[in-house]
Amino acid sequence: MSRLIADAAAALAPSCDYTTGCITCGDVAIPLTVLRLDEERGLALCAADDGNSETVEIDLVAPVAPGDRLLVHAGTAIARLTEEASA
Repeated sequence: MSRLIADAAAALAPSCDYTTGCITCGDVAIPLTVLRLDEERGLALCAADDGNSETVEIDLVAPVAPGDRLLVHAGTAIARLTEEASA
């Protein structure tokens, strides 16, 4: 790779700077409640406390059931929430 290409790639690479909004650290996971499952595809329809819903990948925390509370980041459930944590 030429030095020019390497310098351009380095300049475009994401960096972690919390003061300007890190693309990774600045993201937030939100608690959602499972409404319905599509176990064959590893998906669940989930709802937020404000009533908005979204489809979530559940493979990392499976098995889940309707009523379960999940912590979701970028459309993927990354953890289960206990009753104490979701209150």
